[in-house]
Formats: sequence, C-alpha cells, structure tokens
Amino acid sequence: MNFAEADARRFRPLPERPLWRRVLLLASAAGAAAASQPWIRVKFENLFGHVLGAPAWQSSAGFTCLSTCALLAVMALSETHTRTTQRAVRPASMLLAAVMALALALHVARGPGMLRGVSATWTESMYLAAIATAVVTTACAMRLGARTPGR
Repeated sequence: MNFAEADARRFRPLPERPLWRRVLLLASAAGAAAASQPWIRVKFENLFGHVLGAPAWQSSAGFTCLSTCALLAVMALSETHTRTTQRAVRPASMLLAAVMALALALHVARGPGMLRGVSATWTESMYLAAIATAVVTTACAMRLGARTPGR
C-alpha cells in the first residue's frame, strides 16, 4: 500500500500567492501597534473626563497579541521557498494565530470592565487588534494550504 501517494493526490496544496505573506506582515505590524496602545477608556467621558487605561501589552491578552504578532512576522520573514521551511513555519504560524485569536476572544467575552471605578469601553486600538487578529488568522490559514510553484 502506498499511503503517501494517495494522500498527495487528495490533499494537493494550492499555489503560493505572495499577497498572503504581505498581508500577514502588515496585519502583524498593525496588531503589534494596537497592542502597544490602551484598549479601554472611560465610557462616559462627559461626566468623568478622558481617562485611558494601561497599555494593552500589560494584560495577558495584549501581551499575547503583541508577542504573537512579532513572532509571526519574524517567522514569515525567515521562511524561504523550500518545502522544509514551509512545512516547519506554516503549521506553527497557524497554531500561534489560533492561540492569539482564542486569547483575544476570551478577553472580549469578559468585557472591558471598570476603569478607576467607572464603566469602561473599548478603544479604537482594541478594534484594530481584533481586525488584525482575524486577518492574521486568515492569512495563516491561506498560507498553510499553499505551496511554492515549481518546488
């Protein structure tokens, strides 16, 4: 029995599109930048003034977002066109993106909470981090099934 050949015919990877690498790098940069800013602010600024929370990287979800985005960018830049590096980098990138998405989803599900005893709300940086996480996860998933043509 030749299982490897049957699997190769059934699960033939898609050709690589360099667009997904660029999208991954840009979304990782946006996610890292968003994690360096505060994710919460006072909800009723007319009553309590403009007060921002601590930078997001000081929370567990923010630090996960910052470090994962930086690591994904480094991994994408270190990947070459050989199958060996692609087989090593792409599944690991997908795993890291899924962990980041899960950490951010749990953080969002918990809600913004309170800030100095007053109801808080999300900032634009939090929304940017959520969008960047979704884009990074999508780019990693698209790159996971792709291969470089001719290699």
